[in-house]
Amino acid sequence: MTSTNLPDQTTPDTTPAKLPPLPMAALMIGVYNLLQDGADLPQPCHVGVSEGSQQIDMQFPGTQPGKRAITQWARRFGSTVNTRPHHDGRGVFTRVTTKFSYYGLAVKTYAYIPA
Repeated sequence: MTSTNLPDQTTPDTTPAKLPPLPMAALMIGVYNLLQDGADLPQPCHVGVSEGSQQIDMQFPGTQPGKRAITQWARRFGSTVNTRPHHDGRGVFTRVTTKFSYYGLAVKTYAYIPA
């Protein structure tokens, strides 16, 4: 039997390298795929995309069906629904949100439901 002495080995760094931000065109493809994957869910009334924060924002109607829609999206993509009071010049609202990751993109859904 032959034995070989190896020099001290440190644990290899398995941390994935930080990827560069996606360009706007790639983010838009992500939006398309997200909406396709949620085609059987209620659709947002507004979608915003930020290249700087690499985030997709989806706004739902400010009605109880909007709250149900956000709950359905949260269930589909493994997130929780958060609510908090919101006051502005238009009145008092309940802000309903959920956040989840879709293939590495941050997704935020929200609606302002009149109180």
